[in-house]
Amino acid sequence: MRAVTIDGYGFENVAVRELPEPEPGPHDVVVRLRAGALNHLDLWTLEDALGLEHDFPHILGADGTGEVEAVGSEVRGLPLRSRVLIDPALSCGACEFCRAGEQSLCTTFRMMGEHSDGLFAERAAVPARNLHPLPAHLSYEEGAALGTTFITAYRMLFTRGRLQPGEWVLITGIGGGLALSLFQLAKPVAGKIFVTSSSDEKLQRAMELGADGAVNYENEDVGKAIRASTSKRGVDLVVDSAAGDSLGGSLRALRKGGRLVTAGATAGSPASLDVRRLFWNQLEVIGSTMGSVRDVSNMLRMVAGIEIRPIVHRTYGLDDALAALRELKAGDHFGKIVLTI
Repeated sequence: MRAVTIDGYGFENVAVRELPEPEPGPHDVVVRLRAGALNHLDLWTLEDALGLEHDFPHILGADGTGEVEAVGSEVRGLPLRSRVLIDPALSCGACEFCRAGEQSLCTTFRMMGEHSDGLFAERAAVPARNLHPLPAHLSYEEGAALGTTFITAYRMLFTRGRLQPGEWVLITGIGGGLALSLFQLAKPVAGKIFVTSSSDEKLQRAMELGADGAVNYENEDVGKAIRASTSKRGVDLVVDSAAGDSLGGSLRALRKGGRLVTAGATAGSPASLDVRRLFWNQLEVIGSTMGSVRDVSNMLRMVAGIEIRPIVHRTYGLDDALAALRELKAGDHFGKIVLTI
């Protein structure tokens, strides 16, 4: 089979290579992949930003959709040719957190494409418990765009952020896959949604999608701009994946008793917080990563119920994966970049 792999770190080591066909273990399923979506995780892996050890060639890709092609001897209830979405999160299933239904807190939590071979391949053998039915209204490409970002976004908003109907939300860095996932999931629930970006074009597109306010953080202080837009009240919830120096402005945008949920550090991991603002305004700063099996199921139910369609910026063929990764690195996209396999 063909797969997008690296045999060393750096863009120069990305290539489509021929690899042996996968065989299912007793509890595994072989999926014939039809599409895979790119994430910053793929860039971090190929650039060795994570400091992990990989066996080369290593297959990239955390998100994929396809059809059930073969099942292991112990697998039941997954008919051949079923359309499926693959949850890329790998957990032990036995620790106290897994037993409590919080798989993303697993003591040995891992991700496909990061810690083990990924899904940018014609076929992959994955645990049967990682498969979910693909919502009927979605194409394979749209379904692949759900994956990591929508799972993460659902947990940020509803599980960790406790978003309630009518609350006001600020989403930072609109245009990327996670921010748009947050926007699409929050839109049917939130009273108002505000967004930030350094690109006026992306802010305009977000307004066309229904954002209630937009702030270019290169030109304005986010905290002051949001408070001016909300009659000094602030928002109930900030969902952020940048961190770094922007975290202070996000905290200033919160109302008293507000919550900030962060699930990334694309702007840098060190951040300075004004602890006086934190305790005086009784704010919450909450971390979040990926999601539990319950989060995945609830997210898919919501997507199917109101027929959300993830925003796909552009699709590439498997042979053009290097060009797709370079476009992701450039950061000018609005929506997900997807490989058709």
